[in-house]
Amino acid sequence: MLRMTILFASLLALTGGFAPANAATAAKQQPAAQAQRVHVIVIDQMQYGPMPTGVRAGDIIEWTNHDILEHSATARDGQFDIDLKPDTSGRITVTAGTLAFFCKFHPTMTGTVVVK
Repeated sequence: MLRMTILFASLLALTGGFAPANAATAAKQQPAAQAQRVHVIVIDQMQYGPMPTGVRAGDIIEWTNHDILEHSATARDGQFDIDLKPDTSGRITVTAGTLAFFCKFHPTMTGTVVVK
């Protein structure tokens, strides 16, 4: 019995011992990191398609140009300027706030996405 106790104590010393029960519980209770989502805005017939909802900081906005003309997704605040030739896409990763953009080639094309 003494030999078993010594062996068990040696094993605990080598492996770092027992973790407190509340450490395992705390690890399970931490929320998982939110997965990054891609929100697509389609450009067709000289307009941006429906604006996505539920966009969160860290998500990706992708503009896809299905029109026959070149367009852009240009931020009103100058944060980004993506040229989109026909049948191409461009992406940005967003931060919290209001994302207001327009097409620099066709300034009447506008869009706004709220990012939480």
